[in-house]
Amino acid sequence: MNPHESPPPAGQVPEPGPEHAPTRKDDPFEVTTPIYEDWVLKPPAPTPAPAPAPADAVVGPVVTPGRVTPEDFLPRPIGQGPAAVREPWADPVSPLGGPVEPAPAPTGAPTTAADPVVRPPSFRTPGPLAHVGRKAPAYPAEPTDIPTVRGGDLYGVLLPDTVVDGGRFGPVTVRAASVRGDSHRYAAECRQDAALVVRAGGLLLVAVADGVGSQPHSHHGSNGIVRLLAKHVLPRAETLLDLLRTGAAADFAGLTSRLVAAAAEELAQEAERFGHPPKTWSTTLRALLVPADPEVPARGFLAVGDGGLLRLREDGWENLDADGDGGDSAGTLISTRTDCLPEAYELVRTALITDTRPGDVLVLCTDGLALPLVKEPELREFLGRRWGREVPGLAEFLWQAQVRVRSYDDDRSVVCLWEAPA
Repeated sequence: MNPHESPPPAGQVPEPGPEHAPTRKDDPFEVTTPIYEDWVLKPPAPTPAPAPAPADAVVGPVVTPGRVTPEDFLPRPIGQGPAAVREPWADPVSPLGGPVEPAPAPTGAPTTAADPVVRPPSFRTPGPLAHVGRKAPAYPAEPTDIPTVRGGDLYGVLLPDTVVDGGRFGPVTVRAASVRGDSHRYAAECRQDAALVVRAGGLLLVAVADGVGSQPHSHHGSNGIVRLLAKHVLPRAETLLDLLRTGAAADFAGLTSRLVAAAAEELAQEAERFGHPPKTWSTTLRALLVPADPEVPARGFLAVGDGGLLRLREDGWENLDADGDGGDSAGTLISTRTDCLPEAYELVRTALITDTRPGDVLVLCTDGLALPLVKEPELREFLGRRWGREVPGLAEFLWQAQVRVRSYDDDRSVVCLWEAPA
């Protein structure tokens, strides 16, 4: 039984944890004395009362203190997609049904009956990570052990547990996150996924990579391949932009395949300089190229290996990367192939997405999110309700992207692109 789980009721056989749950060694360090024993807690110094405001001063908005209003009690959205706005706030009402008592005014502050109230934007109160499904995951919801140097690999311990990024670019709003999986957290292993958001003039490159878990140095490969792809794409950004503008799918495929091959060759050379066989740096890769010009609706896609590319529209989820080997007639399964770089540089898949609509959400992800997103309807519903309505802030997006599903404990990287509404 996982030591972080509560014991089962008397007479009930405990449920076994994941079969592939790694083991941990005991921490050799032990704190035997209190850390704060010499500290003396003192009451804070009293805050001086604010000076009275001049009679002709303009009173600004007042922020109402208290807990953040839950999403379920926000006014309903008007419209759909990132442009959705909310109805005017009704009279303040407590979630428990009673009236909301106004906060007392500071001593000496002028009182007016018409002061506006600034309320928080639409977001869920941060807290423990949510999970979907009947049973909670067996692993703890937060990081436990911190990775240690193994085999002299300092690079692995320098990788942060979590990375989040985002911004606006032309017609799209971007959110990206890469998170260490529950199993790697529990085993004090580093994150093997990588995510990238980079701008090249009038072109945006976003990418995710998934280091192969069976290879000891795959975290070098995943982070290296997104960096090297950007290195080779940036000088050719204008050419790629022209190909997207003209819809030249064959030329786009030829050029991006050469760029991926060049990045893979350089990745293999880096592995050899580290004294590692290139295969130990095995990683998947998938990327999107997005023009800043709103008059160019095409988005260029390239991939090597498994993962996901999905689209969220008003009528639900679509799988844009289902093929003959990995998808059924409804497009509900993803490719299960495990082609990896730097070896499989000749197996690049490309496509031009030309039917983009205002309000669409493109979701590019590694299989840590693609597998549960495709196979678990509850996760699709959870993320669809949130990502299909409005663009979340960075912190909210990270919280949403980490929603947990039992038995899916791999690293998770995802980049979402919200197309501007009409």
